[in-house]
Amino acid sequence: MIKSGISIVKENAASALATIGEKAKTSFIPAFKETLQFLIQSLHEFHQPEYKQFRGQVIECITIICSAVGEEPFAEVAHDVISVLLTIQNTMLEKRDSQRVYLLSAW
Repeated sequence: MIKSGISIVKENAASALATIGEKAKTSFIPAFKETLQFLIQSLHEFHQPEYKQFRGQVIECITIICSAVGEEPFAEVAHDVISVLLTIQNTMLEKRDSQRVYLLSAW
């Protein structure tokens, strides 16, 4: 749904994925790295202005899932997560950007 759905479907799919990760906690670890890479790729792929809300929800999803799986699994991917968040913060934000709230929450 994230790959091929319309924007609202993508947003809801990201929220559902975050909920699954949050409820599964450490049971989500086997799917964690692959899911995280997919989400980071989505941030790179859907950069057009109409996807700002979706991108914000993906940032939130990443934050929730990383928190849910714990410190050790997150440490292995922390560099990738921090890099993508810094890239968004430093190059893709406009003055009144809905992604800003999600980034602040993620930090």
